[in-house]
Amino acid sequence: MQHFTTTIPTMKELEEWMFRKMQGLFTAAMRTALEKLDEIILEQRDRERYRVKAERETSMNTVFGNIRFKRRLYMDRQTGKYVYLLDQHLRFEGRGKVSPHLLETAIAFAAEGPSYRDSARRLEQLLGYPVLSHEAIREKLIEQAEKPVKAVEKRKARVLFVEVDGLYTKLQRRKRHGMEHAIAVVHEGWEQVGKRVRLTNKQHYLHRSEGDFWEGFGDFLTEQYAIDEDTWLVVGGDGASWIGECESYFHKCIYMLDRFHVARDLKRFVGHLPKIWKDARQALARQEPAALMAAVESVAIEEIAPDKRDEWTAYKSFLRRHRKHLEDYRKTLEANGIDTTGMRPMGSAEAQMRVLAKRTKRGGYSWSERGSRAMLTTVMRSKQAGWLEEADEHKVETPERVFSVRKILKDAIRPAKGCVDGMIRLLRSQWQSRPTGLALKGLKGY
Repeated sequence: MQHFTTTIPTMKELEEWMFRKMQGLFTAAMRTALEKLDEIILEQRDRERYRVKAERETSMNTVFGNIRFKRRLYMDRQTGKYVYLLDQHLRFEGRGKVSPHLLETAIAFAAEGPSYRDSARRLEQLLGYPVLSHEAIREKLIEQAEKPVKAVEKRKARVLFVEVDGLYTKLQRRKRHGMEHAIAVVHEGWEQVGKRVRLTNKQHYLHRSEGDFWEGFGDFLTEQYAIDEDTWLVVGGDGASWIGECESYFHKCIYMLDRFHVARDLKRFVGHLPKIWKDARQALARQEPAALMAAVESVAIEEIAPDKRDEWTAYKSFLRRHRKHLEDYRKTLEANGIDTTGMRPMGSAEAQMRVLAKRTKRGGYSWSERGSRAMLTTVMRSKQAGWLEEADEHKVETPERVFSVRKILKDAIRPAKGCVDGMIRLLRSQWQSRPTGLALKGLKGY
């Protein structure tokens, strides 16, 4: 090794150098591909409707760096508006300055947390240049969250399972210190994935309006599912009065008390009584309300801590009122001729809330009402397929000409020949208007 006279870079230096080179190749190839696609659209457009107005240059940040390219502006004779047909065909807003893939990456980083600033730092570290500020990422996330998503085909389901809960977030610069978001998770059952169990076709609903939660949720259901008077809803909740109102809104609805909350409260009161706590826990697991109430009623008031006795009395009354809501819902479904094979006890509401609370409560952040709703919507959509697909606002005909992306890219990344091909490469880039480019142009003729 001591005989080597060549300085060999480290693996890190080599990797960084190769990545920067690949960024340069990508930007050149992408620019060529976009401009050639624009030419194809020019040839295949409806000439009677679209008239070329101008050719304008724009720039766009991507995961491989900034790209500058030209595209044509057309006047639509039918509407009298000016449009970029390339943007419409690519389903991309060219004035946004950020590529869809980079935007999705930035929003995904922000949704994972812990903050918008951290998302901006991670993007800069990954790509090697400052892409978006933390405030720009926040604005993009809110903008995307407030856009309508792509319509889905309504699904048919005989039984739908609904886990409902509220999530409290702190508010900034408001008279109210915080607000509670009413959230529902809808799924069609459970499926085994390896050693884990996953909810089937999970959908989220975040109540936004000031109106009644269940009315808004009913509208959401009719948009997502082909439901009728024979559809059963199995609703799980923590016993809050607004959740229990579901039974008065839907024809066939079974309300179940969430076992996680019941177990948590019982342990707080009788956790110091091993036998009572064991009997209550086992009865709750078997979904036997009679055995559970027997264990609860057997507790003497003297066995409860003095500072908790009033709460214990109120909680026993609460369990008595909700005794039927501790029954196994599968018995009711079976009595109505529904096969319950594969159905499991309800109780995933708290796990779903933990996923949402992880981003909105971690770090002690406070939110604006709009910002908190946007973040919750983004986290919910990220758990569903096609989460960043928007509703189609502009539908245009696809050009009939078949083109080869491979050929376009081959032309874009061909080896540079310097000034042999009659043009200095620098004068074909954005650097042509910089001092060096202007100086080279000034030498023309010498």
